[in-house]
Amino acid sequence: MSIIKIQTKTPAIPIEIGELKFEFITTDENVIAFRKNGQKLLEEIELLEASSASEEDVVLLKNILRKGYDLILSEGAFDKIYEQTPSVAITAEYLVQLGNALNGELNNRGFVDQQQAKVDKYLNTKNKKK
Repeated sequence: MSIIKIQTKTPAIPIEIGELKFEFITTDENVIAFRKNGQKLLEEIELLEASSASEEDVVLLKNILRKGYDLILSEGAFDKIYEQTPSVAITAEYLVQLGNALNGELNNRGFVDQQQAKVDKYLNTKNKKK
């Protein structure tokens, strides 16, 4: 009788921001939370960036960025990144880049956004009928 061996995979995507190293742990819960909340956070960031850069806006943006980085990288990630780059505008730019890159990497690894996949399938079917 032979043994079937299956090599396990590390459920993490390594991420580097400057000198800092993080991982996005690709559990089902983390992927769902990222997909569910990531877009909302980006929209909040865009709204605040469009407004005047008052002291209050900077505090609000820091809180939104903190939520975003904590969601993706882990609690305390924003503080480390902000210490490295003390600018909410630049750290917001990093977060947008991170979100886009992470979404692409998740898709490459087979964590396809089911809603988007359904839309794409519908559009492809509709285009073939024309």
